[in-house]
Amino acid sequence: MHQYGDIAGSYALCCFSIFQSNNNSFGKGLAPLQAFNHEFMKSTRLAMLKDEKVSACNVCYDWEKNGIESPRQKMNIRFKDYKQLFNKTDKDGSVTNPPMYIDFRFGNLCNFKCRMCGSYASSSWAKEAKFHGMMKQTAPNHYDYWTDNEDFWKDIDYIKKYIREIYFAGGEPFVQKGHYKLLEFLSDNNCTNIHLTYNTNLSYDGKFKSYQIEELWEKFKKVSLWPSIEGYKAHAEYGRTGLEWSLFEKNVDRFSKYISDFSLAGSVYSITSNLELILWIKSKGKSFNITNVVQPAFQSTTVFDLKTKKDIMTKYRNLLKKYQNVLSKYELSIILDSLKHMMSKDDSHLAKEFKEYNVKLDLYRNESFESVYGELAEWYKNI
Repeated sequence: MHQYGDIAGSYALCCFSIFQSNNNSFGKGLAPLQAFNHEFMKSTRLAMLKDEKVSACNVCYDWEKNGIESPRQKMNIRFKDYKQLFNKTDKDGSVTNPPMYIDFRFGNLCNFKCRMCGSYASSSWAKEAKFHGMMKQTAPNHYDYWTDNEDFWKDIDYIKKYIREIYFAGGEPFVQKGHYKLLEFLSDNNCTNIHLTYNTNLSYDGKFKSYQIEELWEKFKKVSLWPSIEGYKAHAEYGRTGLEWSLFEKNVDRFSKYISDFSLAGSVYSITSNLELILWIKSKGKSFNITNVVQPAFQSTTVFDLKTKKDIMTKYRNLLKKYQNVLSKYELSIILDSLKHMMSKDDSHLAKEFKEYNVKLDLYRNESFESVYGELAEWYKNI
């Protein structure tokens, strides 16, 4: 029932499967409906119907092995009402029903240079990536495969009446031409019984060129924003270059009625201040989810040495003891899952790679890890 199309025009089971390996993408250049019954999709369906593990889903399996609720499990619960589609799967793994939940990435246009990101998902990263030798000089600063792709729009015209949910992510969806083009197309064709969901950096006020995003939203069934943020104040600004905390907070208040949950990342850059961020989120009357960063692997919280991990655990233990009544049982489990991930394995051998990468960025951006992360200065110095 779900289809994911990446920024460059390939397909995958979902965005998480790409974290595992680029070999998990398929069907580049195919129209959406062709890709929906690609051999990769058919074999995956057959394997899942037999309760066999699929290598593309190893990110989720690894979390589950460590007692962490995975995106796979969350989606199975969220969309359990569609399980009747199991019985409509043909013997070869193909399906006749079109996707009802789509996630196509309309380009890498973005005004942020988040340290866990890169030029593949942020046009602002391109110049710096070239400076660091992280990409070919011929690579474009901005690319957008789907917005003007005739095959894409032909198939969207066919499946428009079946679509029940759309997920927009980046780049930054608030400045994506294709995002607005799709909303206008669906509105013009009276296909608005759709839940629109967004992962956004929330640095824009909703006005883009001639578009006023809230005027378009009014025509649809439901709109849910999952603002992307990790770390609190100075930590967030360091990890997400381009973020101004004061503007982010202003836009949180502006779009409050649309905000469902905040989308947090658990990484080296955020783990030490995510709890303060969570308390701020709760003061806004909202909730959150945490995705543990697994790529780049050297930014995962598993790279800390045991002493640093124990220090972080002590901080969380003290703050959770003080504020546990503010958090729901489910929210506590989300926090504990992020700590379980940190303790799940020893990747301290990757710390040197983290520092080499980070020093390059600090020099280019005139920033200093030690000045922002005093609590991690000893660990950083000893790498």
